[in-house]
Amino acid sequence: MGGFFSTDGLFYKIGTLIADVCILGLVWLFFSIPLFTIGASTTALYYVVTRRISDREGYLVRDFWKSFRQNFKKSTLVWLITLVLIYVIYINIRNISLLGSLSVVFFPFQILILIEIAFVTLYVYAIIARFEMSFKETLKTAFFMSNKHLFSSLLAVIWAFAVVILVYLFPPLFLFAMGLFAYAHAYLIMRIFRKYRPEIDREQNPEDEDDPLPKKRGLFSRPDNRRR
Repeated sequence: MGGFFSTDGLFYKIGTLIADVCILGLVWLFFSIPLFTIGASTTALYYVVTRRISDREGYLVRDFWKSFRQNFKKSTLVWLITLVLIYVIYINIRNISLLGSLSVVFFPFQILILIEIAFVTLYVYAIIARFEMSFKETLKTAFFMSNKHLFSSLLAVIWAFAVVILVYLFPPLFLFAMGLFAYAHAYLIMRIFRKYRPEIDREQNPEDEDDPLPKKRGLFSRPDNRRR
């Protein structure tokens, strides 16, 4: 009985997981209130959950805030570009009847682009959170991973729909929905990351709050243990 309730016991681990999901869901929601910060907030969320899955010690809110600050520009740019692309596709589909017979070809093409945007979005913020690479390399890597690991991408989409259904059935869950989705999705993400960078789980925590986040130089670079 003592083992069950100990810090290494199942009860404690489940309680910690539930607490993490709830706290991170609320923190993500708070930092996303301005809407244009959703990208940076999502990157920070993935930074925290992927490291928790790797059993790295840390402070949820402090690590979230640090990633939010240090990845704000790139994450926000990705988010704004995504919004623009989605808006353009929306306008195209809304006015597709103007193309006449060509709409039969044009409509599936727009849907395909929308699917690719969704797939890339599933990976790009986690890549920004854990790897140091140029903006162009980040997008290329997210596109490559989302299509090469298509089964994992489809599982993530299914899980996203499942969370939406849960929120529909139980609306208060909306407050923690993103934490719930990201935690489960992070297991898929880390399984893929480890295939290219097995040493990713060995990153150490920054010693000071102002230290740069520990990141790897590129997903396909040769392994190194340099802290960044």
